[in-house]
Amino acid sequence: MKKNFKIILAAMLFFSAGIYANPKQDITNGTILHCFCWSFKTIEENIPKIAEAGFTAVQTSPANTCLVGDYGGLDLLGEDLTGKWYYHYQPTDWKIGNYQLGTRDDFISMCKKAEEYNISVIVDVLPNHTTPRTKEISPDFIEAVGGMEKLYHKNNKYHISDFSDRLQCTTYQMGGLPDVNTENPLFQKYYMNYVNDLIDCGADGFRYDTAKHIGLPDDPKDPYAKENDFWPIFTGQKPIDGVMLKNSENLFIYGEVLQGGNSREKAYTKFFPTVASSYGTVLRKSLTEKKLKASKLKDWKHPGKMVTWVESHDTYANYGESAKMKNFELRAGWAIITSRKDGTPLFFNRPKGPEGVQFPGVSQIGDAGNDEFQNDEVKAVNLFRKEMIGEPEELLNYGKSDEILIIKRGNKGLVIVNISKKNAKIDLEVSLKDGEYTDKANAIKFTVKDGKLSGKMPKEKIAVIY
Repeated sequence: MKKNFKIILAAMLFFSAGIYANPKQDITNGTILHCFCWSFKTIEENIPKIAEAGFTAVQTSPANTCLVGDYGGLDLLGEDLTGKWYYHYQPTDWKIGNYQLGTRDDFISMCKKAEEYNISVIVDVLPNHTTPRTKEISPDFIEAVGGMEKLYHKNNKYHISDFSDRLQCTTYQMGGLPDVNTENPLFQKYYMNYVNDLIDCGADGFRYDTAKHIGLPDDPKDPYAKENDFWPIFTGQKPIDGVMLKNSENLFIYGEVLQGGNSREKAYTKFFPTVASSYGTVLRKSLTEKKLKASKLKDWKHPGKMVTWVESHDTYANYGESAKMKNFELRAGWAIITSRKDGTPLFFNRPKGPEGVQFPGVSQIGDAGNDEFQNDEVKAVNLFRKEMIGEPEELLNYGKSDEILIIKRGNKGLVIVNISKKNAKIDLEVSLKDGEYTDKANAIKFTVKDGKLSGKMPKEKIAVIY
């Protein structure tokens, strides 16, 4: 009886801690679907489809209280004061729920559904700034941080003119958004309550917006700051006023440290993975120019742990530099970053509508985007990635063509990306066993005999073979 009681007690403890499962490695080795502007209810409804497509995590848009802009309209990029997605990047308080994505209860329900399907939930957070409409900021928030004069950095009134100047980069205003004094212990305690509440509600990780604008411990300090300790606190290395980040060892945290200038991404990677934004630029250019040169695409242009993408919501929505890319180009890029062994790939879900058009006006804030995340080619490389964990990689071009890129993973499998508008006959040395193979993406037939794979690779297709 005593032994049985211990077993029951252990089980009770296990299940009571179930909300703090360990998704970190699954996310690192898997794939993230960026549910750009989807509501919590929309994500919940689509969790079965997301799991079926082979994704291991979803990333939500910011869940915090935000500015109700343009009369609360929900057009992604409204005209005549009807909406705009970027208002959820203008915090007015650090509490769960906003008019664009849903309530705290909606968030909890979404997380429960995701857990049923072993899908982790990453929340986009942005402690570095508030809405510029300071009269809209919650009085509770202002009081909690010690008053409006304690909310922002001393140099906040200045705009960044030199991004390589770390004091400017981490304490000056950027893009018209007031720069929060993230080193203020009162702010840190208030913000910690928010992230810990997200964790209690089911969040498994965080994406830190504008992370390179929050100082590292050895960066220059704002005159109001005693020390630059935001990152040690919010990666679980030290407490704030006796409160620690919950479940920190199991959280997947990454930061938007856009590369360029004095971005110090190597120093940031001591705390968390950062984004391989330079590789994204190289990859998009390679795709649009139809030159998938293996020697060029091998180099991640990044010093360590990273999240990879073909495009981000910024390259699509802010600058439009990737908006004209067609769906197959995006899938081809996804196949490249997802079939490789390093990095954690993030798939940006575009709004519904014609391909190659920025904000085509079909879906609104709260709606799911287009169906590309369910495409068979996307699903196939997602599942390939899971099967190839731990396998070495080799990138090579087929023959003299830069339009066909092959990613081999040890002796277990390979992915072929043909971005050409011509079919190609494949005759390639491989380490697979002899036999007939049907690729997992498009059911293309291949034969392996005496260490050579042969078959016909259709134009503008991806083959996933293992």
